Amino acid sequence: MAFKSVKFEIKALDDAGSFTGMASVFGVTDLGGDVVEHGAFAKSLSERGATTPLLWQHKMDEVVGVGHLSETPAGLQVEGKLVFDSNPTAHKVYALMRSGAVKGMSIGYDTVRHVMRNGVRVLQELRLHEVSLTPFPMNEQAVVASVKTLPDHREELRAIGDLRAMISKAMR
Repeated sequence: MAFKSVKFEIKALDDAGSFTGMASVFGVTDLGGDVVEHGAFAKSLSERGATTPLLWQHKMDEVVGVGHLSETPAGLQVEGKLVFDSNPTAHKVYALMRSGAVKGMSIGYDTVRHVMRNGVRVLQELRLHEVSLTPFPMNEQAVVASVKTLPDHREELRAIGDLRAMISKAMR
């Protein structure tokens, strides 16, 4: 299995871990000298479905969420959701995304069909296996378009705790 990584920009990441982005960008020569052609994922998405595991740095034992995929004119778009339940790695990835330390996505795939054009390998058909979040992308132009944020309820929770303490004290 081969890997292609892309840089992404977090614009919104909600407390539930939802984000959107591009896992692969069409027509851009990456640092490995490859270009993914528009339509390269169509057959794979059609045959295997448009849902894939989200991994941390291609580690099969570190599934951090799920991605819903679609081919757009620009590339392979991901609507991702980190899964936090009993998953410390997802919490770590979330914190790294929020801080801006993780700015890359990468795909794990097999090449089905390619051609060489002017010394560049043009990937025409790929069998997609997974999408990973990674700090070091191969293609610097694919970006996370949004990482949603929800309101911070810490103050409200503190106020509820204070109110409970006051009620408890008054009832003594």
